[in-house]
Amino acid sequence: MLINVATLLQEPIGVTRRYDATGETASVPAVGYRRELLGRVVLMRVGRGVIVMADLVVSADLECSRCLTSFSQPVTIAFDEEFVPERDMITGEATPDLDADEFRIDETHHLDLSEAVRQYEQSVLPLGPLCSPECAGLCPTCGQNRNEHDCDCPRDRGDGRWSSLAGLADRLRSEE
Repeated sequence: MLINVATLLQEPIGVTRRYDATGETASVPAVGYRRELLGRVVLMRVGRGVIVMADLVVSADLECSRCLTSFSQPVTIAFDEEFVPERDMITGEATPDLDADEFRIDETHHLDLSEAVRQYEQSVLPLGPLCSPECAGLCPTCGQNRNEHDCDCPRDRGDGRWSSLAGLADRLRSEE
């Protein structure tokens, strides 16, 4: 989502602009990232640049951690980030002391939210995504996706590392 902030950069500190991001696109071609956005964005002029306050929903492409099936899931991202112009609006000189990690407003005074959206999406993705809570996963023996077809492999093979203790457990139960 590209926003022209040339006018906002000339306004006094504290001035805000509100944008509806619904239907806009965040795109980072270098990494193959493209998402349609849903939500709102508020921009506020601050001393050094513009603060972006975003509340967005994007559809993340995930892979189920049990059955390895690809699926999409909406995720909510919210962030407040400062974007700093590469050049001063009045003098045209390069902005001093820019860190490599700072989000930038380009020389034509456009603020691109795409990289911030991508980074914040990555930070909220689940560690073990599931296509559904009832996902049966893959058979550990034959690799069949148990959501699609049942296989003839035994379901309860047990953990072989504990097999020597199984006899002890049976013996203790019988003594009671």
